[in-house]
Amino acid sequence: MKAIRFDRHGAPDVLELVEIDAPQPAPGQVQVRVHAAGVNPADYKWRNGFNLRYMPLPLPHVPGYDVAGIVSGVGQGVTAFALGDRVVATVNEAYAEYAVAEATACAKLPDQVDFVQAAALPCSALTGMEMIEEGLCPSSGDTVLVTGATGGVGRFAAKAARDLGARVIVAVRPTYVDEVRKLGFEDVVTFDNELPDDLAFDHVADTVGGEAVARLCRRLKPGGRIITVATTPIAPEGLPAAPTVFGYHADGERLSRIVAAVGDGSMQMPVARTFPLAEAAAAQQCVEDGSNRGRVVITID
Repeated sequence: MKAIRFDRHGAPDVLELVEIDAPQPAPGQVQVRVHAAGVNPADYKWRNGFNLRYMPLPLPHVPGYDVAGIVSGVGQGVTAFALGDRVVATVNEAYAEYAVAEATACAKLPDQVDFVQAAALPCSALTGMEMIEEGLCPSSGDTVLVTGATGGVGRFAAKAARDLGARVIVAVRPTYVDEVRKLGFEDVVTFDNELPDDLAFDHVADTVGGEAVARLCRRLKPGGRIITVATTPIAPEGLPAAPTVFGYHADGERLSRIVAAVGDGSMQMPVARTFPLAEAAAAQQCVEDGSNRGRVVITID
């Protein structure tokens, strides 16, 4: 199969289009003929070596975590999926014509959701949902601040908090206020403006980081929690609680809920640009530049 791989860390030009053996499904896994692969910030951070401070990365490496395509192989013991099923999944090597996924990390696609839309979802949407449902666990009536709620993670975090009955206040830059209100979130504060005197939060779900978020976190009520997925740290000095970094995990059941919400139109995940597999370097550079109002997806014929 064709795949994108790198054998050293560096700039996007270390990514190479290669021919390698297609992975085969082990027991409990499915093989997916990939039609689209999502591009996440983590992808270029593994490529450029940033994430090596957390753990080593065996080389050579095929990047990517998010795929959508058609089940092309079924491992022993798998009964929930069959050959020909349209699926979205979390995998370990996404930039390739074929990938393998744990069956528990897959979800069937509604007819209304195409492969490009689906591939934009897993990492971002699961992170947002899990940071609320597992990281914060708000009670009905709690007030939850979600920062960066127009982003892929933030919008699903805000939805998850609202679904649990929390009052959701979102924090965005002034230019994003209209956009976040179109998503249905009316309680909005901006990073730059004065805050109401009575503003307070039971919990904070952060996707932005930095001093602007620290200013908001000072309004956290005693006993509340702050979790963040931002690369820019939140300085803990003067805060009612120390920020905790949150990491997502694969979850097919949650992914089914996510694609159902996209399929019925109650949630959207904008896709800004698509690139063919051979242009994966340009796709990663596009994400690294950070100027897109939407996700970047690699398409594979």
